[in-house]
Amino acid sequence: MADLTVPGAVVIGVQTGHVRDVMEVAAQVAEKFAVPVVCVTVDAGLLALGKRADGSAIIEPLDPDSIDRDPQHLSDPDRAAIDAIAAARSVEVAVLTRVGDPVRALTTIAEERDAVMIVVGTNTGWHRLAELFNGSVAARLTRHQHRSVLVVPTDPVGFNHHSPADPS
Repeated sequence: MADLTVPGAVVIGVQTGHVRDVMEVAAQVAEKFAVPVVCVTVDAGLLALGKRADGSAIIEPLDPDSIDRDPQHLSDPDRAAIDAIAAARSVEVAVLTRVGDPVRALTTIAEERDAVMIVVGTNTGWHRLAELFNGSVAARLTRHQHRSVLVVPTDPVGFNHHSPADPS
């Protein structure tokens, strides 16, 4: 079993409701490398603006009309799926929640944990629309850090479906 204190990890970006496929692949890789899995969910609707004197984070919403300053965590079923997959593969797992840009958050954690790779899923649902405006997290990761990035298909649409981003 992997030890969370040793260098090396498989860092994965997870979205609520789309955890299972990405975690299955990440757990297989972590088992092969004998390292833990670090699951990271990022609330991109919030920004970290620094620290208070007591060390707590100053978090503000991107939407000026929002009063919600609490990051969205993974749901209980998603957390249960992560724990079940980790147990089946005998890998240690940590689950972290961050705010801000997902690429920066995943890259920072990968640096801190000396990750062997970063695993992310493809965008699904409304995330595909956001990808049109913001760009793919996977594509941005490959351009902004030196680690390997493994992209796991989640809810693939096939070649007969044409999305607004697909010119064919």
